[in-house]
Amino acid sequence: MQLKKILAKDMRQALLQVREELGDDAAILSTRSLATGGVEVIATLSPAPVMKKESAAPAPLPTVSKAEMGAMRNELHSIRTLLQQRLNGLGWEQFSSQSPLQAVIWERLSAMGVPGFLSRQLLSTVKPGKTLDQVWKQVLGSLVKALPVLDHDPIEQGGVFAFLGPTGAGKTTTIAKLATRYVLQHGAQDVALVTTDSFRLAAHEQLRTLGRILGVNVRIVDNQHSLDETLDSLGHKQLVLVDTAGLPSHHPEQQRQLNLLRDQPQVNKWLVLPATSQAQVLRASWKTCSTANVSACILTHLDEACVLGEALALTIERDLPVVYETFGQAIPDDIALAQAQSLVKRAVALGRQQASVPVEKERLMTEYGSRSPAELRVAGLN
Repeated sequence: MQLKKILAKDMRQALLQVREELGDDAAILSTRSLATGGVEVIATLSPAPVMKKESAAPAPLPTVSKAEMGAMRNELHSIRTLLQQRLNGLGWEQFSSQSPLQAVIWERLSAMGVPGFLSRQLLSTVKPGKTLDQVWKQVLGSLVKALPVLDHDPIEQGGVFAFLGPTGAGKTTTIAKLATRYVLQHGAQDVALVTTDSFRLAAHEQLRTLGRILGVNVRIVDNQHSLDETLDSLGHKQLVLVDTAGLPSHHPEQQRQLNLLRDQPQVNKWLVLPATSQAQVLRASWKTCSTANVSACILTHLDEACVLGEALALTIERDLPVVYETFGQAIPDDIALAQAQSLVKRAVALGRQQASVPVEKERLMTEYGSRSPAELRVAGLN
């Protein structure tokens, strides 16, 4: 077997050298980036297989250990990652040189936390022959149009509403704000609070305290009181707010809790998303709670967020209307009915703060090379 070490300034040049020196039948054994710059490629030209007579017994296949298989997989993954990085870099350089104005807009969106797939969709709506300011306003207008929000306050109409989400998302505080606001306007006689969180020690004490302050009934769903029975007993109430346990997705009680809520079609299930969470955490929350047929969401902790684009992108991607936005701990003041223009304006303001730190080129290249999931539906952009 003939081995050849190729040193080149980039992968493209290395592959050309391999082809020139070893021909089209060459096989790449390994690649690595050099600390001094450039890449090193180890290639080989395997000898042609010797044809055996038909009567000869087939040679036994060589056995490969699990460790060797794992090493081969890691090597292939490294090669694929390296090639993808090179392609992303070439793609971004070509994009920024051919469309410098759009590249500037992309960097602004990246500073806002907007992921690559949404930036691409937004820029696809831009018409040629416009100035930077005109394009920026058009992109933000498209973002406002794409962002799903409700145009009315559903709490005022009454009903049963369950709040789902991870621990610390602000479910109980949001319930306190909505319940207090309703009591101040309509009185306490038609309001009830319910909690399904009987798993953590004294988890329901906060809701009980709120109930005593507001003068409203508080019910606990546990082994003695099912969710069906509890909701039936509160059928005469105009407004029922259900607080749920913020459990990890792998917790055995989490899916049981979600199944109970899914089997209650009269209950409006809302996902509470903290804007301070990373994109992966937000997506994990959606994936876990979506089995309960979530119909809308509430964005919380906006006053503590560094970027807002990741949360907005999730609502657009999943066509999940935003009902309320919360921006502090004051009850009942720090909550408002969600407005697309207000949310985008806040996202831009946070992005300007982040813009003081230059966006890493590697991040831009990765975002530019990324693609949206097959199930992505971007509302209002097509």
